[in-house]
Amino acid sequence: MPTGASGLKNRTTMKRYEGMKDDELVHLYAKGCDEAFNELLTRHDAYVHTFIRFSISDEDQVEDVFQDVFIKVMLTIRQGRYTAEGKFKSWLGRVAHNLVIDYFRRQKARGTSQPLESDNPEGIVQTLQVASGDLSAEEAIIFREHLSELSAGISSLSAEQQEVVRLRYWEELSFKEIAEQTGVSINTALGRMRYALGHLKRHMRS
Repeated sequence: MPTGASGLKNRTTMKRYEGMKDDELVHLYAKGCDEAFNELLTRHDAYVHTFIRFSISDEDQVEDVFQDVFIKVMLTIRQGRYTAEGKFKSWLGRVAHNLVIDYFRRQKARGTSQPLESDNPEGIVQTLQVASGDLSAEEAIIFREHLSELSAGISSLSAEQQEVVRLRYWEELSFKEIAEQTGVSINTALGRMRYALGHLKRHMRS
């Protein structure tokens, strides 16, 4: 086949995968279609990298965990153990979260553990949609204008408050889903979010 025709075929194939839903790509990859997995990787690359950088500042370690995440995803799908129909991105976030926790456990075992910190505020704000119903437009502007202060404020939250912020804004879960995933009541989840936002607002104004 002529090179031009081959290139056109490849582009057409790529376009076809780009228009598919995550679960459709998962099913194709489970049947052996590597191109479907490549589309999943391309589609969620930035999300997973930003997610990991929320907790880990060393770029080499970020890349190591990133590779671990997608190896875990590959194995889970190929072994027929993927069960998160319709919620691939949320499931991907949980995989990343669990592997970040594993990373810190290994660091602690080696005696090199360090507190969770966020040294990439630009990445945080790209993902954290601060213009939500919880914040006024004015407060959203303040948050965007003070990236470093926001980063420091997030890293000073308790683990439970960081988790509810992550689940709400990174994984875009409802408070009902957050409550179910964390094993607390909806009122507790809401309370943690209110406290986290209040803490961040006070931190920005101090």
